[in-house]
This record gives sequence, C-alpha cells and structure tokens, in this order.
Amino acid sequence: MSQASPSLSLFVGLRYWRARKDTRFVSFITLFSVLGIALGVAALIIVSSVMNGLEGRLKGKILGAVPQLVIEAGEGPISRFEPLLQGDPRIRGAVPMLTSEAMVQRGSELGGVQLLGIDPDTETPLSVVTSHMLYGQLKDLSPGDYHIILGSQLARRLNVLPGDRVRVMTAQGARYTPMGRVPAQRQFTVAGVFELGSDIDKALALVNLSDAERLLRQSPDLRLYLNDAFDAPLLSAELAAKAPKQLGETLILTDWRSQYGQLFSAVKMEKRMMSLLLGLIIAVAAFNIVSALVMMVTDKTADVAILKTLGLSRGQVMGIFSVQGMSSSALGTLVGLTVGLLLANHLQPVLSLLGIWLLPPGQPLPVIIDPVQVATVVGGALSLSFLATLYPAWRASQVNPAEILRYE
Repeated sequence: MSQASPSLSLFVGLRYWRARKDTRFVSFITLFSVLGIALGVAALIIVSSVMNGLEGRLKGKILGAVPQLVIEAGEGPISRFEPLLQGDPRIRGAVPMLTSEAMVQRGSELGGVQLLGIDPDTETPLSVVTSHMLYGQLKDLSPGDYHIILGSQLARRLNVLPGDRVRVMTAQGARYTPMGRVPAQRQFTVAGVFELGSDIDKALALVNLSDAERLLRQSPDLRLYLNDAFDAPLLSAELAAKAPKQLGETLILTDWRSQYGQLFSAVKMEKRMMSLLLGLIIAVAAFNIVSALVMMVTDKTADVAILKTLGLSRGQVMGIFSVQGMSSSALGTLVGLTVGLLLANHLQPVLSLLGIWLLPPGQPLPVIIDPVQVATVVGGALSLSFLATLYPAWRASQVNPAEILRYE
C-alpha cells in the first residue's frame, strides 16, 4: 500500500471532494472558497493588465517625447561618445539636442515649456512626436527660419495657429546690459502642432538645433533614445562607470527621472497597493478552505481511523486532505484565470456595453497582459491555498485509531 500512496491519496481525496451529500454546510463554504479564489485571481489579472496598459501609455506618450537619457557634452564634440555607446542593444539611437526651460508668449498669454532644440533629420525616425502631428512636420524646422512646433494644449492656451508668431524667452543664454541681466528672447513662427494626449502637450516646444544654439549660446548635448525608457537609470550608472576608463573623463548624465520620476513612482506604488488589496481576496478564500477542511476532518474522523488501521501512514492521510483542499483551489484558480484573461482581452467592449468610459470618449482603455504577472498570480493563489491545507491535513494525520474506534 505504501508504494501506491500517491495514487491512493489522490483517489480518496478526490472522492471526498466530490461526495458532499451529507456535508452540505461544508459544501456551501467550499463553494464560496472557490468563488473567492476565482474572483481574486480574475480581478488581479484584469487590474494588473489595465495598470500595465496605463503605465505603457504614459511611458510611450511622455517618455517617448522628452529626453530619456542625456549626456552633457561639455568641452569637445559629441562624436567622442560614440565608442562608449556602440554595441549596446538598449540604445535605439543617439542624436544631438539642446534643452532649456523657457517661456512662450503671445500677446498677454504666457506659458512655461521645456524648449528642445532638435535636428529634424535624425529626430524624425526616433521621436514619438513624428506620428502625432496635427499640423506640419518636424522637417518644417528649417535652420535659420526660427520655426517652432508647439503642443496642442499650449497652442490653444496661446490661441495660435501655424503661421502665427510667438516670443520665446529663456534665462539660459541671457545677456548683460547696462540695465542688468536680460533674458535671451526671439520671435518664432509656429510651424506645427502636435498632440500626444498627455501633459506633454502643454509643456513641450520644439525648435531647430541651430536656432537653439544661437538663442542659448551653447553647444549641443547628446540625447539617447532607448528601447525601454526604464533602462535609463541602470544604463546611466554603467556609462558613468565606463567613461573614465574608456574616454578619460567623467560624464554628467541626466535621465527622465529628474522630471517625471515622481509620476512613475506613484504609478508603481499604486500597482503594488492594488495587487496587495486584491491578493487579500485570495487570502480570505484560502482561510475558507481551512474552515471547510477542519469541518471535513471532524466529519471523517472515523473514516480516517479505519484507513489508518488498514496501514495508511500519516503522510498519506495528509495527502488525502491536501488533495481535497487543492482541488477547490485549482478549480477556483482555473475559473479565475479563464474569466480574467477573457475580460482583460475584451474589457473595453464590455465596458462600452455597460455605458462605462473610464477615459475620455473615443479613447479605449489600454490593456497589456504580462504572462509573467499572470503566472505569478496563479502560482501565488495555488501556493497560498496549499499552505492553507497543511494545518487541517496535519490534524487529520494525528487521529488515534484506538481512541476513535474504541466504542465502534
């Protein structure tokens, strides 16, 4: 019998799990355990997928437009950094760039922006702005013409259209006069408007690199485009460590965290808190499994005593009740996984049928299903449920046949 212990424990455990005619209250608790686990798994998959989608949208529309990683050139040409960057698969491209905080004015209206001086030829295939132009194109930023491209929210605030003129003022490149320090300023003609659907639309303005050099009186830095913007902190540390050895100089690097680090930290914290709260649903369902198994052990005490007299070991008895508890968990997890994946893949149509739009009308809810997260949810639910079965199964294994069968 000991050689067939795994199959015997599985057979008896599944038989106990299916045979519930005399234990209706236990069946009722078990049903709620299954539903609780299914609800927790499905909710965790759906919410994590939506949070991934929102984070991905923010990453694409914000970090795709602003500098992800910048190497300050200092003295010397930016071409000297090329040996340091060659062969790194995380780097999608490296382009010259100048950036400064600036004010854009039209009449009495004024708006603060991050002014980017770019080379349209190298920027066009890399920047997300290229595919979100409402008017004009990046190549319209011809050198010497002093053209500017604005975000849609800023353009509406200033009430400007392509062809209108605005004044750009910046403290960087300021001049000293007998009247004191005067900000650098220049009239620019609006050549285009872009719309990313984020706060970038009111905080970013693009000009030609050579025009920015004349306005700011600076040489360009090197802007790195990455395949994954979240690689910027690690890559920055690696480049800073390699530069003294390969180039003989210390680099000054800045990445997107200086401006948008708090935003993405808040999103990450929200994801963790939502996962914790929804994970508690699975934990409560697992405790229901404990209650159901304890009552089942009490109800089957005589059966356990007889099985032990026939030669079942304590480990085999524990296996029987672990199989019984894990059957409920596996069923709930399977149902939750199926429902969660179906709803996550068709979430926006379902919400539309219910008349619910979580984003402005016309913008579908972004969903990104991460297989690793799904596997973690499923594995976590099954592991938590297995731990919940250990105590009732251990209690069943401690049954003393002599005491139970004394008066039988």
